[in-house]
Amino acid sequence: MVKIAGSFLKIQDDFEKIKTLDRVCDLVHFDVMDGKFTEKATLPIEKLKDVILDLKKPFDVHLMVKEIKKYIDLVAPFNPSYIIFHLEATKNAIEVINYIHFNGIKAGIAINPKTKVEDIYPFLNLVDLVLVMSVKAGAGGQAFIDITDKIDNLLKYRGSNNLSYLIEVDGGINDATIRMVRDADIVVAGSFITGSDNYQAQVYKLKKALRNGFTLAELLGVIVILSILGLIAVTAIDSNLKESRYDTCMVQRNNLIDAAKMVTIDYPDILPEVSSSTIISVQVLHDGGEIDGQVIKGGYIEDEFVNPMTDKPYADGDSVVITTSNGSDFEYTVSFANPDEDCHK
Repeated sequence: MVKIAGSFLKIQDDFEKIKTLDRVCDLVHFDVMDGKFTEKATLPIEKLKDVILDLKKPFDVHLMVKEIKKYIDLVAPFNPSYIIFHLEATKNAIEVINYIHFNGIKAGIAINPKTKVEDIYPFLNLVDLVLVMSVKAGAGGQAFIDITDKIDNLLKYRGSNNLSYLIEVDGGINDATIRMVRDADIVVAGSFITGSDNYQAQVYKLKKALRNGFTLAELLGVIVILSILGLIAVTAIDSNLKESRYDTCMVQRNNLIDAAKMVTIDYPDILPEVSSSTIISVQVLHDGGEIDGQVIKGGYIEDEFVNPMTDKPYADGDSVVITTSNGSDFEYTVSFANPDEDCHK
């Protein structure tokens, strides 16, 4: 599953919004610009120290700077998951990669849209991540540039050389362009999320867009056509049907969990305390209702939201259960009134 990394470039001076971004995304993307490699500079790292140290999610640091080692020294104490530098900013990429690894941090290499992906082939056995820019590095809110051929090349190179680097894409990502880069491992989204009043809803839109491939009905149609042509056996059809229902059911489970998370963003008072739980029924997610005296408006899932295992609306009693052991980390699980209607192959 593609992970969404939230970039706070556009909200770097609003610590509360950065905390919200941290809460709703899978990862956080920390852009650092020096005003030399890029036209503009970000806030001094020292001013962002407190909010960076307060992040709960893993984060990567994207260095868009000329004095790379200087900035590695500045950000390494924050213990990011990755430090990413630009190939275009150095004449000795191997030295930079080794320096990042020396600091005990995974190394990433980034390339601008005009840089050929072949230029980084000599370093791909050394790095842990490749960041493909789909805009020119240096400013948020730019239009997406089609770099899908680079993703394809990196995927082929990774497979044929038995490498394990992750592929990340950054720039111009919204709920339309994200479909073009769905083969990446991590997708960075900034303005699309932070330009909204509801960060969770925007993340939900991105994840929903990633899941909108073939619908189950379309897949069944393809299978039927192929079976008529004699290209697949009846047993294969049955297997594919079961597999497709299961996969679609798992997607719907995630949709329900995402919807429940959206509710807790809008109504944080319903989050459970230590050693307790909160139950949000599917009916409440759709129609609204009352939870612990809090009136929920509903509308968090679409009409005709059905259980793929039954092809019918979810039953009364189907719900998302939220639990916590410490009052700060919350676990979301989907509970079915009839266990037979849970996802199964």
